[in-house]
Amino acid sequence: MQPSQVNAKLKMTTLVLGALTALVVVSIILFPDKAFQSSLEGLTIWWKLVFPALLPFLIMTELLIGFGVIQGTGVLLDPLMRIIFRLPGVSGWALASGFLVGFPSGAKITATLHEKKLISREETERLTSISHLCSPLFLVMVVGIGFLHSAKLGIVLAIVHYITAVITGILMRFSKAPQQPLDATPASPSKSSGSIWKIAISTMRQAYLHDGRAFGKLLGDAVLSSVQSLMLIGGYMMIFSVLINVVTITHFTDTLKPVTSFFLHFMNVHTDTSPQWVKGLMEIHLGAYSWSQVQGLSLLPQMALISAFLAWGGLSAHAQVAGFHQKTEARYRYFFQSRLLHAALAFVCTILLWKPLQFLMMETEPSFLWLDKTPNTNTLFASALNGGSVWGLWGITFVQFLLLLLSMLIISTFVGTFRKKAN
Repeated sequence: MQPSQVNAKLKMTTLVLGALTALVVVSIILFPDKAFQSSLEGLTIWWKLVFPALLPFLIMTELLIGFGVIQGTGVLLDPLMRIIFRLPGVSGWALASGFLVGFPSGAKITATLHEKKLISREETERLTSISHLCSPLFLVMVVGIGFLHSAKLGIVLAIVHYITAVITGILMRFSKAPQQPLDATPASPSKSSGSIWKIAISTMRQAYLHDGRAFGKLLGDAVLSSVQSLMLIGGYMMIFSVLINVVTITHFTDTLKPVTSFFLHFMNVHTDTSPQWVKGLMEIHLGAYSWSQVQGLSLLPQMALISAFLAWGGLSAHAQVAGFHQKTEARYRYFFQSRLLHAALAFVCTILLWKPLQFLMMETEPSFLWLDKTPNTNTLFASALNGGSVWGLWGITFVQFLLLLLSMLIISTFVGTFRKKAN
């Protein structure tokens, strides 16, 4: 990217952030009570859900990059990631984090990998688009149990969300983009000679020696960088919470009624859902709750629309991604296109897979859906929003993360062995 293009990108980012800041200031002056209440809602979601879920993984990622573990693991994951997503193996860490921890951890880790010159610009764009996912905790416990009062519906949303995410990643890998110079692209470890495990250990050692920081310095930098990133996320969530309330108070949603009515007319829905559209487009937590409470919608259209907005992610998350990638050369346009594609696929697949997934709605159901039998789902959801309980769930999430990473390593080893024999 030329220096003029970088400067233009920075100017545009500054202009957008400045406009948002001015709008928030005006909103606070005109509607102080509502602005305070809405900012408190955004802060509550950030502190009780986002902060405890992301902080350990962000710190761990920074530490493991400094120790060279992620670079060494990337060598082992290279066959799998290359053949499916046309990405280097080191991107598998960001993909697994996005899958289990949820956004914007994938975007943050991807930006870190690019800053360490482990992936190129095109790879950064593709990895950001496929690692921007909702976590299973959010889909099943928060949306399914807390909002829809059904773990089965949360499982349906999760299945559709991850299937369409993989399809989106496969489709986006065929997009044509101008290539970077060869010296800006990390070398593929598959071209090296020797056992892949020896190459992984050698790569890990070289990365650790190249970093050169002592453990105390590395830990301090990891904590500082992670907390700064989380403060950025919290700020965006508070800003968009205020904007959503201002849009609702000023009845700006009324201007969207013709558009939303025209779209839902084809689904035989005649309920005014323009407030839900605004919230879903701007902030996914508030949007998912708003869609779950809408009246006059049958279950299938409601689930299809919730699934689409979960794939979209909300402009608040888009702003977080843009903030993380402000210093990289990744283009927001590519990420925007991937969110539109994922949302469209999620909407269509929810309708197409609704009948095949009906076994989740039967009286005879798998034992892991015991959550529906909890006497008071509101109490369970309240415990999920309790800061201590979410911290307690981190251990389970970490174990799941290790199991997912181990499964990816095993599959990647088989893929690499098969390709080596085929050649």
